[in-house]
Amino acid sequence: MADSQELADYYTNYYDKDHYEAFDYKNLIMSHFQRIAGLREEEIKKEAKFLTRLESGAKFLDVGCGLGLGLAYANQLKCELYATEFDTGALEFVKSNFPVETFQGDIWEAKYSDSFFDFIHISHVIEHVLDPKAYIAEMKRIVKPGGFIAIGTPNMSSNLYRFHRWSKMIKMNVPDVIDGLEHTFIFPKKLLRNICEEQELKIDDHYTHNLGEKFSNLVRYKMPVSKKLNRLIQNVFQVNQWLICKK
Repeated sequence: MADSQELADYYTNYYDKDHYEAFDYKNLIMSHFQRIAGLREEEIKKEAKFLTRLESGAKFLDVGCGLGLGLAYANQLKCELYATEFDTGALEFVKSNFPVETFQGDIWEAKYSDSFFDFIHISHVIEHVLDPKAYIAEMKRIVKPGGFIAIGTPNMSSNLYRFHRWSKMIKMNVPDVIDGLEHTFIFPKKLLRNICEEQELKIDDHYTHNLGEKFSNLVRYKMPVSKKLNRLIQNVFQVNQWLICKK
């Protein structure tokens, strides 16, 4: 398993790595920013169901914000924006697009005050951290009573992931999703729910969804056909999950 320094090193200039270059990811994100800027509140909450409980003007924290897709939605709702992220390039990117107060590093290093945020968004981050329970406990500490935490992560209960793991095990291979760095922990639906309930958080919603990849995007990605097919298959299965809990 990676240590904290290895994780920090790995996520430096993360969105300039070959995988994201193949997607032309920054330009793809910019196109989403432009589209989101034209959405009304009801359209945002229909498209991003995990933000249903986010109110206009709320203090919004995006943990591991990446290139800021979550921030784009919150900004359109006139929220007060905060973000944490390891990657310097990603932080520069979001600051050039949004009025956001950023912190480079881990969430507890930011030393936010108790009960400070109305809504915390953490998308495809919790599976990368060294101590998910401590992460969730820290988010509970800094969210206000009555506030919400929205956690997005791969759904290891998906039939596709189950098939993938069994096929690897039959071949006597460790499943490559459990690589000790990219994904430090994996969460079946029940496990993620139990961890949040152990922290005495109330489950407000918990649902699964597919990858949501558009065929038009797949055609232009600069990647092998096998990887394009892999992403297309993930459109059929419920490979991701969102859990929204209330303090």
